[in-house]
Amino acid sequence: MDKPHVLIVEDNKINALVLRKALEKEYECRHVINDTQAFQAVQEAPYRVILMDINLGGNSLDGVAIMQRIRQNPAFSHVKIFAVTSYANQGDREKFLRAGFDAYYPKPINKNDIREGIRKALARPSA
Repeated sequence: MDKPHVLIVEDNKINALVLRKALEKEYECRHVINDTQAFQAVQEAPYRVILMDINLGGNSLDGVAIMQRIRQNPAFSHVKIFAVTSYANQGDREKFLRAGFDAYYPKPINKNDIREGIRKALARPSA
């Protein structure tokens, strides 16, 4: 059986490596660093989950804008998109969930929590 595909959108290589190592036994992971690569990646593989950093460096759109653009395409309505971010102040979780993310994980990432979150998200039927 093929592993479900997970896209990691993260400009920090160490954070991306931590996520990939935590997930690669159960999931087919790909790492991209900006909006252009993220938009290209979702066209190339059937991603079930996207782990989206919010504050991407350089000239990239932020993670909220990338998520919203992906959500505009009905072909990707089944994809679960998780905010993975250093924004961890009171109210941030609610803000990102209201913006359209399926889940919110503050950094530093708890690997067990994110693995369990992905398992639960994939077990739920798509809307």
